[in-house]
Amino acid sequence: MDLKSELWIDELQRIGKVGIFSYDRRKGIINVSDVVYELLGISDKCVRDKKGWLNVIHPKQREEIREYFRVIIETRQDFDKEFKILCESDNVERWIEFKGKVFCDKNGMAEKISGTIHDVSEIKKNEEKFKKLYMEFQEKESLLVSLINSIPDLIYFKDIYGSYLGCNKSFEKFSGLKREEILGNKDVDIFSEEVAKTFLCTDEKTVYSRKTYEFEEWVEYATGEKILLNTLKTPYYNPKGDILGIIGVSRNITEKSKREQLKKDMENEKLRLDELKEIDRMKTEFFANISHELRTPINVIYSALQMEQVMLKNLFGENDQQDKMRYVKMMKQNCYRLLRLIENLIDITKFENGYVNINKSNYDIVSLVENVVLSVAGYIENRDLSIIFDTDIEEKVIALDAEKMERIILNLLSNAVKFTPSGGNITVKVHENNNYIFIQIKDTGKGIPEDKLNSIFERFVQVDKPSTRNHEGSGIGLSIVKSLVEQHGGDISVESKEGIGTEFVIKIPCEVIQGESCKFNLDELQMNKGSISRVNIEFSNL
Repeated sequence: MDLKSELWIDELQRIGKVGIFSYDRRKGIINVSDVVYELLGISDKCVRDKKGWLNVIHPKQREEIREYFRVIIETRQDFDKEFKILCESDNVERWIEFKGKVFCDKNGMAEKISGTIHDVSEIKKNEEKFKKLYMEFQEKESLLVSLINSIPDLIYFKDIYGSYLGCNKSFEKFSGLKREEILGNKDVDIFSEEVAKTFLCTDEKTVYSRKTYEFEEWVEYATGEKILLNTLKTPYYNPKGDILGIIGVSRNITEKSKREQLKKDMENEKLRLDELKEIDRMKTEFFANISHELRTPINVIYSALQMEQVMLKNLFGENDQQDKMRYVKMMKQNCYRLLRLIENLIDITKFENGYVNINKSNYDIVSLVENVVLSVAGYIENRDLSIIFDTDIEEKVIALDAEKMERIILNLLSNAVKFTPSGGNITVKVHENNNYIFIQIKDTGKGIPEDKLNSIFERFVQVDKPSTRNHEGSGIGLSIVKSLVEQHGGDISVESKEGIGTEFVIKIPCEVIQGESCKFNLDELQMNKGSISRVNIEFSNL
């Protein structure tokens, strides 16, 4: 080989970072090309024999490489081995690749080993970098997959042709398939034709427009459950800006939609309730106005009847007088009934609007109740009934509104008289217990059906049906009684059995106004004019 060829071969070795070696086993000499010394940074003295080469090999791999080549020589195999060396010049580790062939003599014994020595340090360095980057990539990919799978929203990726490239666990649950069964397939392979057509339409819209779209859609789970999804589809691109496919995120908003609808329904119901309240307020105001308007002419009629009664006494004889007085009495009775109805309507209106004032003073409650009983004794005896007043205490002063308390007792007595047949008994009892006054009004009347007991204190509720009842009434008296008792800080209860009778129990706290004297006692038995009028009004429907 001429010099020019040798130089050309040396240059090629330098460019490829590859040197040539040859080991003669019989002579124990190793020959290498000059490029090997340059590549590995070693002198020609240290690699002339096998021992010199073993010293160049990294201490941690010497025994491994010695054993490796022993086996190669014995088996006469071709070899390709990478290992580290420690450069003499700079004490730097380098990786080299030994690649070659074992040559045998005519007896089949290994006599020569020849091959190439390649400096692969840069390759190894790049491999390490790649491994590190790959590990980092795997860690980040694992983190991203875990993150996506932890999200309850449906997340999926498709190429521009609609084939699935990835999805999360929520999407697997939605489709009823495993990830491996989804990837590479299209919507038509996974969902019903109708659903697939809907998905394809929005996919194409996203791809062709290159815009992000957000919309709501009703879909069906693999389990058959229908849900409302809020879906966002957006295109994704490569670094050149070419569209690669779409990313989809769908959130189950079924419950949110239900809550929003419920909120709307509640708002609408509130508006409707406000309208009804306004209508009720207007109705209440109307009743209040008409009640006041009715009371004035009735009072005028009543006054005229009183005058007529006086004139009749003076103008007619006894027989004619009795006949005409009977008609006058009937007219007065019906005036009382109208006044009772009007006053009840006015009072119920006041209670609804919070206009009722309780004017409390210190009164002897025992005397007050006893006087009310005495005031109606005549009415009761005329109906062939007996009334008994009983008390465990002679006197008890408490703070109350005397007019309102009289009305409470009169209303309950009126009901007792109304529903107790001839020969029956009415008992009124007052007693004290645990700093409360109890007023019991008991009759032997027809009683109240059990299913009516819980509602008799409600407005406009009557025990008798309109078609069968034998007594007049508006059904608001007991509602007013309950409100008046509660205004005194007390409460009222009822017990009744059909065919046996009814008992109402009023419970009033024993409170007094400090520094004020008692305004009513047992010696004041005579009812005043207002109280007499109240009796006439309350008993007008008997």
